Amino acid sequence: MSFFRTFFYFLSEILEFILSVISSLIPSGKDPNLSRGDIYIVTGFLSGPLFYRKLCKALEAKGYQPRILKIPAFFLNTKKTVEVLAKQMDQIPAKSVLIAHNTGGLLTLLLPDRSRQKIRGLVTLGTPFRGSYLFSIFPVSGLRYGSPYLQELFKTFLFMDRFHPLSPMKEFIFLPASSSIYGEERDLWFDIPGNYNQVRKSENIRTILEFLVFHYPSDVAKESERVAMAALHEKLISQKKPQIAIKKKRVTAPTTKKRTSASPKKKSKVIPKKAVQKKTKR
Repeated sequence: MSFFRTFFYFLSEILEFILSVISSLIPSGKDPNLSRGDIYIVTGFLSGPLFYRKLCKALEAKGYQPRILKIPAFFLNTKKTVEVLAKQMDQIPAKSVLIAHNTGGLLTLLLPDRSRQKIRGLVTLGTPFRGSYLFSIFPVSGLRYGSPYLQELFKTFLFMDRFHPLSPMKEFIFLPASSSIYGEERDLWFDIPGNYNQVRKSENIRTILEFLVFHYPSDVAKESERVAMAALHEKLISQKKPQIAIKKKRVTAPTTKKRTSASPKKKSKVIPKKAVQKKTKR
């Protein structure tokens, strides 16, 4: 990647981070339709619900019903923040898909068993699994880089069958970059660098949608596929019917045999005995 392109995405990441902080300052009420979703976005550090509006619209266009699980944009007490998330998890249906942005992925792992049992699949976007130096500036308990708390928490991922860590190819804010790597060779790398760019850039959002449509298709997509398969099945049957009818006609049609005209057999002449005797005498 060229220097100018990296510098451009660095400026873009700073701009998106500023927008994220601004969105976290805008108050938002409770979602009365929280239980009607099928895919839930867990907000990240210093991010508000409005910051994920572009991602939500893209999910809706694919037939999903996205909802936001809000956590405090800025928190110091990790335990209380997990309790806030767990109360919202009590309202969502079973077998839901969660998309957790940066620190939202760490908080999801700390959920109680009753909440984690509702998770059909967990998709993390740029989650700093090994912590970040950012939390040395903001003293969030246990989330700084290399903390023993995160090293113990890291084992929790091993018990999740449907866990998908998605990461940008380069980090600017949640340094070091190795903190985003899960280490099980299941990471999906985004071409556009930056943690906050990951949920805002159209190219990254398209990659997220392709991944979700393949692994977790929406009910609308499943229904449209079922209808399409049924229509294709009916079309194939309608094409086979004329062929079957033609075959039946060929079998039941009367066969006409050609009449061979029998030519009259020539009668052999009977030579009288006397004539035979005369010929022998000669």
